[in-house]
Amino acid sequence: MSSYPEDDQLIRQLATGDEGAWRRLYEDMRSPFRLFFIRYGAMSPDDALGLYQEAMVVLHRNCTMGKIQAPLKSSIKTYLFGIGKVLLKKNGTDTRQWDDDIPELPVEPEVESRENQRASASLVQRLLDKVGEPCKRLLELAFIHGYAMNAIAEELELPSAGAARKRKFDCLKKMRGLLH
Repeated sequence: MSSYPEDDQLIRQLATGDEGAWRRLYEDMRSPFRLFFIRYGAMSPDDALGLYQEAMVVLHRNCTMGKIQAPLKSSIKTYLFGIGKVLLKKNGTDTRQWDDDIPELPVEPEVESRENQRASASLVQRLLDKVGEPCKRLLELAFIHGYAMNAIAEELELPSAGAARKRKFDCLKKMRGLLH
């Protein structure tokens, strides 16, 4: 008798190629997996997502080829996290000092959201530094301080709110160009 009857049933579904089951598993495991590897692997959210996608490919291959079958000796979650650790070891990351406890509670979306916000804020700051002082000042006034176009025009000594809008448009276009 298996200690993981629900996971045994899920493995059977996954082995048949049930797309709905794969989609649910992918969505359910993404956040806890990313949080674990961001926390213990000191990875960026994007790197953790890339590792997650690689781990899911390996899990898919193992399920469809019959390498993992019921009755399971561990939960699917533990197995998936183990795949992630093996992938990191293959890339030369030392995982011996990691806590082996895998979070069983669902990860609160705000934790992952804060990581994404930090990464986005860092990107925006780098872009603002690259666009130059006039654009940086205008965009900070508009988006960080919430100034109206009239106030921006007055602050930057522009002739009108229309001129401020045009400059804002040009600055955003310049930032978009830096992204590509």
